[in-house]
Amino acid sequence: MKKKWLAVIPTIMLVSTPLTMGLSTTVDAAPKVTAQNVVAKAETRPTLRMGSRSNYVKTLQQILTDVKYHTGIDGIFGSNTREMVKEFQADHNLSADGIVGPKTWAALDQNKVERQQFPVNMAITFGKQKLGQNIVFSGDGRLLKDANKQSYYLLKGANKDWINQGGTGTIGWFHIYKDGRVVEA
Repeated sequence: MKKKWLAVIPTIMLVSTPLTMGLSTTVDAAPKVTAQNVVAKAETRPTLRMGSRSNYVKTLQQILTDVKYHTGIDGIFGSNTREMVKEFQADHNLSADGIVGPKTWAALDQNKVERQQFPVNMAITFGKQKLGQNIVFSGDGRLLKDANKQSYYLLKGANKDWINQGGTGTIGWFHIYKDGRVVEA
């Protein structure tokens, strides 16, 4: 009799559990991107290196270009692509070996997500709030990482009045962070 109950109890629990258990009743506008999603996606892509040729190389080249590491998009992992990969890796505290493995794929994906959440125009707004509305900013638009893995833009600040008087107007280079910090480089 004991054995029958051990088989019957799980069946009763299964039948009595609502079928909608685990399903969301709300609809999100866009799927949420988590670190686990980014890493899982990165691990499904092949390792790419000098000489690789494929649609994955095209994807890599497009992502690099999207995050301001400009390279041609031809599906061939040549010297320009390798140099842009190395720059990206160095800027994001990765081993700058020019080989795109899971860590580099994950960093590229994460950088793209962060650029959407913290665009360069937001950094410029923070800079103007801290240094004044008379300051203009310029830079290459790359989102970088410091030693603490904090994202920032490196932007040159220049005074409009000094420029109008014939000078460069440069007041300095600044790291501008998502939390609004403006730190002189």
